[in-house]
Amino acid sequence: MDELIEQFAIEARELVQQASDDLMALEADAGNREHLKSAFRAIHTLKGSVGLFELGPMQDVLHHAEDLLSQARAGTIAVDATFIDPLLSVVEWVDDSIDAIVETGHLSDAHDKQATRLLRLLNSEMTEREADEPTAPSKVIPNWALLLAERLPSADTSETTIAIRYEPHPECFFNGDDPLATISRLPDLRHLSLSLRELTLSLKDYDPFRCNVVIEAISGGPLSKLEAAFRLIPDQVTLVELPQSDDQRPSAPTDTVPERLADRQKTMRVDSARIDRLIEIAGELVTAKNGLVPLAEQARGHGDGALARSIGSSHEEIERLVASLYSAVTHARMIPLEHTFRRFPRLVRETSMRLGKTLDLVIEGETVEADREIVGNLFEPLLHLIRNGLDHGIEPEGERLQFSKPARGRILLRARKRGDQIEIDVIDDGRGMDLERIRKTAVDRGLMTAAQAAVLPDREAMQLVFAPGFSTASDVSDLSGRGVGLDVVQRSIQRLGGILDIQSALGSGTTFTFRVPISFSMTKLMVVEAGGERYGIPISDILETQKLPSAAVQPIRAGRAFILRDRTIPLLDLADLLKIPRAKGACADLLVLVVRAGDDRIGVVVDAIAERTETLTRPLSGVLQGVPGIAGTTLLGDGRVLLVLDLEELIK
Repeated sequence: MDELIEQFAIEARELVQQASDDLMALEADAGNREHLKSAFRAIHTLKGSVGLFELGPMQDVLHHAEDLLSQARAGTIAVDATFIDPLLSVVEWVDDSIDAIVETGHLSDAHDKQATRLLRLLNSEMTEREADEPTAPSKVIPNWALLLAERLPSADTSETTIAIRYEPHPECFFNGDDPLATISRLPDLRHLSLSLRELTLSLKDYDPFRCNVVIEAISGGPLSKLEAAFRLIPDQVTLVELPQSDDQRPSAPTDTVPERLADRQKTMRVDSARIDRLIEIAGELVTAKNGLVPLAEQARGHGDGALARSIGSSHEEIERLVASLYSAVTHARMIPLEHTFRRFPRLVRETSMRLGKTLDLVIEGETVEADREIVGNLFEPLLHLIRNGLDHGIEPEGERLQFSKPARGRILLRARKRGDQIEIDVIDDGRGMDLERIRKTAVDRGLMTAAQAAVLPDREAMQLVFAPGFSTASDVSDLSGRGVGLDVVQRSIQRLGGILDIQSALGSGTTFTFRVPISFSMTKLMVVEAGGERYGIPISDILETQKLPSAAVQPIRAGRAFILRDRTIPLLDLADLLKIPRAKGACADLLVLVVRAGDDRIGVVVDAIAERTETLTRPLSGVLQGVPGIAGTTLLGDGRVLLVLDLEELIK
């Protein structure tokens, strides 16, 4: 049962997202019949999945939502905002209920109580529509007939067709009725499907003398001949005339169905833990591969050059294969940004309505792919940026009209691939950032003096919005004003190995741009020694290495520095940064790594540089989790654990 609920949760979230996307699309284009049919199918399928569990209130709500969509498909009610609002409320309620269902197997008390309110909302919507539209056709096409019509090829819907649902009486055999013979005599039969009225739980419960079948079919008619064929059993048959409009046609000809099925069979749902395990194995292979290098050196040291060359050749071949394996596994983790982007339209709609603002959210580049973990971790920073645009950026409609702007605001969420990185923009056409107000806020909060703020360049003043606790909001709300926001965004992007930039023009809008890696890949490390221990430093953090004479070091206040190409570089010792004893013995020359810390360059003294290696860095866990200055761990070729340092964090 646990596995069944888990599978239900996965499919339910997909169906909820599909329904939400279609309903949002319908709000923008009410005449789009494909989105209407897609939303109907999502709710219909979701209702069927819910029926497997004891979730009666949810099934009732979804049944009423399905009826509302069915009426819209039949053309008896109009698709507008008042039609979409209750359906989106249902979708949101189902989405919020899934976690509780997974944990307990049933609806929580709070969600159970909300079901009654949603039923009243849906019922009142249908009642009001029927009262407001007296001229609408009174006959509503049943759901089973609509679903049955979609199984026909488009060519078969050019003329009037009749949907047939025949439920033979269980004792029909004793009355001399033969259901299949009756169906076979129907004129122009175009589709036939059989199903069971009741599922038989066991073979001993099966009664071969009782009819347990439901027959559904489509005939070209005419209706009079069908009524004549069933004249003796009218109580067992339902006949529905299907209209000739495009609303009943499937979205693609039937000759493409095998192709769609083939595409579906090419994909399969795999537990992400299995792919993560493959990543770990690939990392262990990298470690084993690195172990061949010292082995070749040992062979060369013993005078066996032929063996050393053979080991070196094997190392190169294994390195190529491991790189191919790692690339294949990382690509298996790639998913489109759509998995994160598609969550924002509904959020923007609800938030803008609460703020009383009208705007459009435009999404571009949602098909760009990145590592599953990166895509998942992008939601929080993007959420902050979009909320920032909604609350601070986009002006109310009246204010926009005063400045000759379109009444509706616009937020653009755009992604594109740049080499091995993805670049994401969040652009609003709102009021922009007032640099003078930012300077004044910085002075009021004690971040700098008035004199410093007056001479601060615009570029640096813009960066003040990323300071912890900084906010220009005058009022505290659930969206802004608490001093928590852009600094969190910047830290989140930095944890993903990315950078964040901001551009703004007063009165025109603001653009946030950040670049993050497409995937977490193997890291090239420089292995150094300090205090008798070895540590790894990402080569990307190291600008250059210098062999510095001791006499070139100059004391400056409480620290030390040296001159490099007419530039003063502060000098630190790695052992001091790690708070470990320095190695004994003085050396005339110092081995210095010149690294970047923000916009500054810092020299870091190490005892020795051992080697360069390419390896997979694992994040910290257990007691080491959260230790500042430690980015992760990896294994050396000889099996020793190596701590990978974050020098910028250590220097801070």
